[in-house]
Amino acid sequence: MKKRYSFDSGSGFEADLTDLRRLLAENRQYLANYEEVFSSLEDDDYVARGNGFCDRKYSDDFIEGQMEKYAQRIALLEKWIAEWALETSR
Repeated sequence: MKKRYSFDSGSGFEADLTDLRRLLAENRQYLANYEEVFSSLEDDDYVARGNGFCDRKYSDDFIEGQMEKYAQRIALLEKWIAEWALETSR
């Protein structure tokens, strides 16, 4: 059975426990990627945009914002997974 979830006030999604666990793993990887980029950036480093070009440097603020976003999503996913476990154990 899938339930409706939302990370923000925008669009939501339906997920079951397997979906939530997959999303948790993905979001942990995204956070780890941003943490790695942030820890290795020098003042003159540029980050690829995914299309092969390195024409824009991402600011520390942008990367920190992304890290915060994924940390918040991880916390929500962990909460939802714990709630799911409680509901099914009854």
